[in-house]
Amino acid sequence: MVLQADSVTKKMEMRRNLILQYIYRNGPIGRLQLGRNLRMSKSRLCEVVQEMIDGGLIIERLTGTERRGRNPVPLVTNPDYGCFVGLDFEANRMRMVVVDFSGQALYHRQRHLRPMKNKNTLVVRLLDFIDEGLRFIRGLDAKILGIGVAAPGIINRWMGMLVHYDLIEAARNIPLRDLVENHTGFPCVVDNNIRCYALTEWTTGVARNMSNFICLAVRSGVGSAIILNGRLLDGSHGFSGEVGYSPVPNGQAASQWKTLQELVSEKALNVDDEAKSFSLSKEKAQMAGELVGAQAASLAVLLDPEAIVLAGALLDRDGPLWDIVEQTYGRFILPGIARRFPLLPSKAGAHAAAVGATQRCLQELYPTSSKADRVSRQPAATPVL
Repeated sequence: MVLQADSVTKKMEMRRNLILQYIYRNGPIGRLQLGRNLRMSKSRLCEVVQEMIDGGLIIERLTGTERRGRNPVPLVTNPDYGCFVGLDFEANRMRMVVVDFSGQALYHRQRHLRPMKNKNTLVVRLLDFIDEGLRFIRGLDAKILGIGVAAPGIINRWMGMLVHYDLIEAARNIPLRDLVENHTGFPCVVDNNIRCYALTEWTTGVARNMSNFICLAVRSGVGSAIILNGRLLDGSHGFSGEVGYSPVPNGQAASQWKTLQELVSEKALNVDDEAKSFSLSKEKAQMAGELVGAQAASLAVLLDPEAIVLAGALLDRDGPLWDIVEQTYGRFILPGIARRFPLLPSKAGAHAAAVGATQRCLQELYPTSSKADRVSRQPAATPVL
């Protein structure tokens, strides 16, 4: 009987989390439509929704001063339930946000981060920046729910470890999750920063309501994230989307080839995304635009997405690379279908990866699959570089 009761409780928890994540990502929705979209019976849905309302996770929000007729009352996540801190860092900068339980940003900051060799110095800089966000939440007298970290490079997200990042020498085998949790006392989730960026693009950006899209980003480094069939693609080892490490043939022996990241990143082109304009030579812009456009075309024909979202200041619609990227993409995409796989400029904003890190934290705190299922998807071994 105890096992049966536990099973029922676990099913209720999974339904609750499914509803919570759906409302969080899609916004206000009535019960009838929610039940249809999730294929959940009215009685079951109402039972779980009422439990969530009683627990403060969601609220009913009237759109007017009074309710007329039979118009549905939308359900929304309760912004006052608590707050998350999100940290995003790369080679040159750190970005931090505080969001409430509805995903609304309450506070954001950016700090310079120089490449460094000392691992302890890097960790201290990151933890100090997180502390700033925690102090802001305490000033609101709000509940701290968790911390999300969007880290660059190769991430073992199951262990919460930054395995390796080419552009910061100190960023090697750092157990970020354990360090943050031990320092703050709050749960922490770590994932790759472009994967986190894609989550924000999916929730509030240009890719909203898409089930299949690719986010290709050029920032300090180069990376991508893939959403397939409404799920963020992990890959067998959690490294899916690391296009920055793709080799670029140059007519010489393979030992002389460079990676995409070594050729078209902000670091490679010696530009700063905070500058109002980029001083790129015509030759550099042509080279970078063609490489990014060709990479986008390769991803499109391989994965058949609804769209490819281009992120990072270098890939802004009014930036120096856009027209070249678009022309190259059109040249190499399958004939006659370029309009079906459009290139879209990101609209998620500079702090998108930090915001996405808070969404990853929410996903882990309120998972829609059992712990046993999640463990079974973990890699058999952790590579150490």
